[in-house]
Order: sequence, then C-alpha cells, then structure tokens
Amino acid sequence: MLSLPQTSNIFLRFLFVAILAATTLPGLQASEGEDEDEKVSDGDMQIEGVFNSALPGTEKKHRLKLLFRPHFGDFHRKDYLRVPLALRYGLSDNWDVTGGIESYFAHGFGDVDWMHEYGFYAARLSTKYRIGHRFWSHWDMGLGVDFITPVSSPPGDVSDGLRHFAYHVSFSRELETMPDWRIFWAVGADDVSTTGRPVVLEKNDLGDDSVSLSGGFVWQRPAHSYTLEMSYATTRLTGTRDRDVFTIRPGIIWKLPKKYTYRARGDWFLGVSTKVSYGSDGTALGVSGKLRVSFDFKKWWRSKFPKK
Repeated sequence: MLSLPQTSNIFLRFLFVAILAATTLPGLQASEGEDEDEKVSDGDMQIEGVFNSALPGTEKKHRLKLLFRPHFGDFHRKDYLRVPLALRYGLSDNWDVTGGIESYFAHGFGDVDWMHEYGFYAARLSTKYRIGHRFWSHWDMGLGVDFITPVSSPPGDVSDGLRHFAYHVSFSRELETMPDWRIFWAVGADDVSTTGRPVVLEKNDLGDDSVSLSGGFVWQRPAHSYTLEMSYATTRLTGTRDRDVFTIRPGIIWKLPKKYTYRARGDWFLGVSTKVSYGSDGTALGVSGKLRVSFDFKKWWRSKFPKK
C-alpha cells in the first residue's frame, strides 16, 4: 500500500507527463477564442467516479470531442492504470453519440512491472437525446442509453467481466432565485449479462439487473462546479438476488485555467469526490480523484485544413 506522500508524488508526475504530451502533440490544438470562463457542459461534468449522473444536456451540433480520462486512484488501489478514450459527436443540437475503448497498462508501482501487461478491457457506445421542456415546462428532460462490453482477457481487477446495457431518463431545473443552482433527478435501469469472463465486483457492486433512482444538485460557477448526488439502486424488481445499495457522493469539478496546464490546448477538468455507500456488503467509504481532458477535434481539423 502506498503512503499519502507517495500517492501525491505519483499524481503530480502523471499530471506533468499528460500536460507535456498535450502541449507537444499538434493534433491537440484548439481554435482561437476559447472561453475559459464558459461553464462546464453537462457532458463534461459527467466524470465517472466523481459525478456519475447524466444530466439532460447534449453536445453542440457537429462538435467532435476527444475525451481522455485516466483513473488516478488505480495507482494505489490496483496494479494497472485504466485509461478510457472516447469520441463524442453532436449529431444535432439535441442528440449526441459517444464511442470509446478503455485501455489499461501496468503502472509499475504495484506488484507488476512497468508495462509488463497492457491492452484493452472494455468497449463503450452511448447516446443521449435532449427532449427539453416539451412535456414539463419547468424541467429539462433527456433520455440516454449506454452499452458496455468487456473485450480481450484483462487482469481480474481491471474489469468486472460483465456486459451492461443501461438506460435512463433524467430531469434538471434551474432555481429561479439562484440561477447558478440546478436540481436534478433521474430513474434508470441496468441490464447485466455474463460473458464467460471472471466476474470481479467491488464492495457493494450489485452485479445483477437493477433499477435506480437518483437526485441531487449542482452549483455551477465559471471555473468550479460543486455537486451532490444521492442514489438508491436495487435488484429486487428485476434481478435474481435481493440486493440494495444507497450512495451519497459530494464532489467538486474544477476547470483548470490555462496557466496551470502550461497553456495546453483543450479543456482540462479535475474532479474530486467523497463516496459513502451502504449496501448488502456493509458500509464503504472512499475518495476519488479524476482528470478529464476534452479536445474539440473539429476545431483543430478546420484550423489545419481550412475550406478553400
């Protein structure tokens, strides 16, 4: 087990390497006129492990984003660092689609030597449609579907080994007296199937078909978003076992200013949250920190290959 100072040093070193890579790669350039004070979009706010809820907002029409999100907690919890990569495209102003591959490699700080093992462990396809206020005048509404399937044969602590087909409907509403505050709630379901791979579950993971109800609030500032989400999920209605889990997760998402990313292009988000869950396996406490990097790929393409 790594000590806290060691973990902090690892985090800083990895952050420096990632920033250096983004600064030097020409493919990760954004166009002029980026607004650092622009609020975090609903899509960028959803950082798994920090803020899991999918808010109704979608990507802007024809915007193509490259998403990069390493799991920093893996440095002290696992022998492998998981690094999901994805592309999100706005089909219209109200409909987007995301496709990605999730990779892993041995980070060398555990029992496995640096890069001794590496590969892919899951593929993901998601889509979300924003219905807006058509059915409920004061509430923004969105529908989403996520499909996740394991690939190859990764180590046991990298993937749960299950195939997930999840869908949800979400609602959010700004408070009239405090426009920076939004409350939200959602209902969803997760259909789970085995794939012949070993099933490895974390504490209080349901590992079965389930339904869920979640809600909370978001306080959005120009550079910070403070979040609180609460959720209840159960297998009693659709699963084969009677399991329940209640989770509360307060967090903060910080859109890093350019001066802290060495003027690296794209939008850099640092999210930190505390998780408390109570379920069939007892009470689980944890702290999660995630970095998410989002690059507007089409802006770079237009700057490199302008129309004549």
